[in-house]
Amino acid sequence: MFAAPRVQRHWLAALAAIAWASVALQFYASLSRDFAFVSLLARIVDVLSYFTITTNILLAMVATVGVQRGSDGKPLASPGALTATAVYIFVVAVTYAVLLKSRAHLVGWPAVWADFGLHEVTPALYLGYWALFVNKAKLRWIQPVVWLIYPAAYIAYTFGRGALIHRFPYFFADVDALGYPRALLNAVLFLLGFWLLGLLAVALGRIKRPART
Repeated sequence: MFAAPRVQRHWLAALAAIAWASVALQFYASLSRDFAFVSLLARIVDVLSYFTITTNILLAMVATVGVQRGSDGKPLASPGALTATAVYIFVVAVTYAVLLKSRAHLVGWPAVWADFGLHEVTPALYLGYWALFVNKAKLRWIQPVVWLIYPAAYIAYTFGRGALIHRFPYFFADVDALGYPRALLNAVLFLLGFWLLGLLAVALGRIKRPART
């Protein structure tokens, strides 16, 4: 793990800029479409209903806080928060690559670049930062359970909103198409994946590194 503050700040600054720009491009691409009888507020809520968007906003906030001097004591700069964000963005990248990329229908360059930034660039840059710079030695085994709060809340929101408007951001959460048993099973499997990845992150942090001579 490198300990060069200047390199870390430059890395995080670039990451924050790319993440915020990608989120902004996604909003522009989504809100500029001509949807008759759909209010601007409803379209904004729709964009914010994607786990990819909320996670990239979290990542951008974490990176922005990390750039600031004296950020060590802030909650978003703690090893736990940094590692939780790494787990979340890893799930975003893998889920997109395995389940969603083949289904994507991108129209216009803002959508193409936003898609590339949100699903490939920010995950790669953030996971690289986490691997190289984050002090993982003091992570605790209980933390992956706490990290489930965000995805669990997102799942509850998705099912609750979907029950009201019959619209779901992802096909594997579509209760209308799959039924509640299958959709809930998919949700449980995703939460299990988050938990196992969290445990793996803690385990990696506890690997003893050889002392430098």
